[in-house]
Amino acid sequence: MIVSNITTPLLGIVDTSVLGHLPEPHLLAGVTISGMLITVAVWIFGFLRMSVTGLTAQASVKDNAIEQTNTILRQALILAAFAAFFILLLQQAYLKLGLWYAQADELTQQSATDYFAIRIWAIPASLFNLALIGWLLAQNKAKQIMWVQIVINLTNVILDLILVYQFHLGVKGVAWASLTAEYLGLICLLITAKPMIASQILFKFKHSLNWQALKPFMLVNRDILLRTLILQAALLFITFQGARLGVDVVASNAVLMNFMMLISLGLDGIAYAAEVLTGKHYGAKQNNKLVETLRACALFTFIFALFYALLFILFGQQIINLMTDLPQIRALANQYIIYIMILPLTAAGCFLLDGIFIGLAASKAMRNSMAVSVFGVFFPVWLMLDLVLNPEYANHALWLALHAMMLSRGITLYRKMPAYIARDEV
Repeated sequence: MIVSNITTPLLGIVDTSVLGHLPEPHLLAGVTISGMLITVAVWIFGFLRMSVTGLTAQASVKDNAIEQTNTILRQALILAAFAAFFILLLQQAYLKLGLWYAQADELTQQSATDYFAIRIWAIPASLFNLALIGWLLAQNKAKQIMWVQIVINLTNVILDLILVYQFHLGVKGVAWASLTAEYLGLICLLITAKPMIASQILFKFKHSLNWQALKPFMLVNRDILLRTLILQAALLFITFQGARLGVDVVASNAVLMNFMMLISLGLDGIAYAAEVLTGKHYGAKQNNKLVETLRACALFTFIFALFYALLFILFGQQIINLMTDLPQIRALANQYIIYIMILPLTAAGCFLLDGIFIGLAASKAMRNSMAVSVFGVFFPVWLMLDLVLNPEYANHALWLALHAMMLSRGITLYRKMPAYIARDEV
């Protein structure tokens, strides 16, 4: 899962690098805004991956494991289909709201619109992929997921280079590359899942469409949905507030956000393993094995966090130079690279604990932790710093607030651990 997850941000890094080497910064800025809008639309439904993993892992140790796990997948796919339908139905209103809030210049808005008009149609594949990845992960198919992710990202890289440099399609080429890669990934995941799906699963979709059948699944996901909405509010704020500070600022933040994706998804590889193992040990009431798993995952998380920090200290500037040759974007990104260097250490705890709490199906604790960290820490810290610091340091306030939020998430979740696991063993 670590290898699989590390390949995922390469998609964004390649997109950024391709556009970052074109002479117009508004192309990268526009794709950043639209890309964040689409990312938010997908990750609002991130519970399709998170809850499915936790619930399927716990169900896999029950007597009627096949029936229970197939029911979870069926319900997740139904919910993904409804979600995709409503996102596509409201796409124009959603884009207009995002562009209005970003207050970007006309060229940036045009780039954002061109990218959004194509990439938004990948939403159905993106949501189905979330549900299938969560389900396959709990079925111990991490290696297969890794190969699918590699196929997705290689496809995106190759199409990016061909459509942008060979056919000169610009942001539209980047959008078409991502859309094609998402649907290819969906086909690969369906092929991977087919041997494990009970033959009668298709005939039970009609039964699952009624509210009584869906209600238990929906109630479990409610708190994770709220938690995700709160987190995305903070990430959207960073993107749009950066847009208000100028095209160069939002473009440099886009470059640095790729580092954040690399950190979060790499460390999430360990967290995903924690989800599955925690769910299985907790479901089987194997508390000693559960505690051993948590300690091992904590050790690996700390090692990888140190590795990332050293990597960015030594090679951060060179990585920025690879992603863009625009001098003003390079200069701005290097001003804020210090925040990326320390981010693995400040965020490692919350990434791992998210995985543990997903495995425990402790969604309320995750919701409450996120609410406290965003509304009680992120926004107050940003507002205080924004009022105190000079206007030229406004972007520093955003990055400092992000670090404060990550630390708060880790602390608040850690304090809840003894309520789920024997206090003297944690």
